[in-house]
Amino acid sequence: MAKEKFNIDTILAHRSDELNIGLGVSLGHSVSQGDLSEGQWIRFLRSFLPHRYDVSKGFVFDSKGGVSEQIDIIVFDRFHSPLIYETDNGEKYVTAESVYAVFEVKQEANKGFVEYADKKIQSVLDLHRTRRGIVVAGEARPPRELTHIIGGLLTTNSVKSGTLCGHIERSANIDMACSALTGTFHKGADGKVTYSDSGEAVFAFFFLLLNELYKLGTVGAIDIQEYADRSLKSFSLERGEV
Repeated sequence: MAKEKFNIDTILAHRSDELNIGLGVSLGHSVSQGDLSEGQWIRFLRSFLPHRYDVSKGFVFDSKGGVSEQIDIIVFDRFHSPLIYETDNGEKYVTAESVYAVFEVKQEANKGFVEYADKKIQSVLDLHRTRRGIVVAGEARPPRELTHIIGGLLTTNSVKSGTLCGHIERSANIDMACSALTGTFHKGADGKVTYSDSGEAVFAFFFLLLNELYKLGTVGAIDIQEYADRSLKSFSLERGEV
């Protein structure tokens, strides 16, 4: 007997239903506590992103002592991000060089929250990011250029799609948004925003985020020496070829 074909649409529909239930969509109301919404989105992202990525709420900091505003969701490199500090409620402090994407979580996507998210994202973009070469198969390679940090907004509901497109187009830092009840929105290289149907909101976000992350590749190596120079008073690291 032939095996039944694997149906990715069915799997994604199940994931979408789980997220919607967590957000209270299927119950006819959204969850009232922001932390609950953040937790649902974080669990959803962790459920499908490759293990090279980690997802957490918290703060982003740099080697010069700069710190971002509190960020609802940070997508960062799991393998090249030193864990400096984590609070008792699970907020992590993530080095600026390790960040792939940051998202603000709200109940509704509207003009005010788009502008609010834009400022939150800017607080991350304003941080200093170091660069350092790496050694591959015994050969020193120069530092790679800094990668773009994806900025986004995740919500349960939103204003009308056409209206939200205009708000996102006028935003300097929002590259994508997902409203579970409305659709997924993406700002292209030309600055124009396209969006999915409401029924494909979560599906579209799943594929869009993966595609954008794959286009970024791996974040560049962090120059831990710059962090050490700021922190160490009686000891210094030896600087090599990279």
